[in-house]
Amino acid sequence: MNKLLKHGYSNRLTGTSLALKIIDDLQNVLQENNIDSFINKYLEIMHFLEKERPASMASWNILRMVGEYVLSNGISGLSKYLQHLKNKIERDSWEAAKIAANRVVDGDVLMTISNSLAVRKMFKILVDEGVKFSVYVLESRPGMEGLDTASYLDSLGVKTYLIVDSAARFFMKNVKKVFVGAEAIAVNGAVVGKIGTSLLCLTANEARVRVFVVAPLYKFSFETIYGELIELPEGGWRLLMSEDARKTLPENYSARAPLYDVTPPYLIDGIATEYGLFAPQAVPVILRQVYGGFPPKLRPVNEIVKELVELRGEYR
Repeated sequence: MNKLLKHGYSNRLTGTSLALKIIDDLQNVLQENNIDSFINKYLEIMHFLEKERPASMASWNILRMVGEYVLSNGISGLSKYLQHLKNKIERDSWEAAKIAANRVVDGDVLMTISNSLAVRKMFKILVDEGVKFSVYVLESRPGMEGLDTASYLDSLGVKTYLIVDSAARFFMKNVKKVFVGAEAIAVNGAVVGKIGTSLLCLTANEARVRVFVVAPLYKFSFETIYGELIELPEGGWRLLMSEDARKTLPENYSARAPLYDVTPPYLIDGIATEYGLFAPQAVPVILRQVYGGFPPKLRPVNEIVKELVELRGEYR
């Protein structure tokens, strides 16, 4: 592992895993039974997301729902509500994975990128159902999360090929379908995913290989309905190499490491959600069906945060 770290490997949580961790962190602070401490933890998580994971819609939507609950009910019954949210995320991700798995048949050769938890669940379902398939996994720099996916597939007994990102086009001729996860889905059906996802989808489109995104509804960015853009964070050289490796490079060397990119809807054949498989252009229809209208009547997180800060002040 130390050798991998020298080459930029990082154990980065997936969007869903991060959301589940946030729920656990909020559960832990509830043990103090103090609304002031809970709101402080809530704000701490929000500042972390703003700095490190601004595109992680699963986490932002968790903060939205939890904030709304606290403003309406305080922390009474909150532990039970947090467990409900955790169970719902688990259930919805499995349902989306099942929908995606239905598009895979015996003998399919698949390709994926990064380390999506929902995509991994799809692989597990396929193995449990006895479907025979193989997978090309992009190394997924920076971070090399593809190594985690390849290791997981190997543990399932799936024939797996780990390839460098730049070889996606070379091997696409062998592939039947591409499956990717998402950090966020915009209202127009565009997908924010690990950097390299858009290039992978473009390559698949060129080769007439179908692309499917596995993304439960909690990945949707409701703010994009009102014209807001999803911020795409960028890392530095530490995501590419260790301190020791950096010292071997010229003094004026600089590096940029974008973490996410945007795949336009025309490069995507379908988005697998817990409600079914839809074309990206059908996102407004899904939201209307689920929330009873379009646009959904959901409050922006920044408004909720402002009220929580005011509520905290009342308890001081």
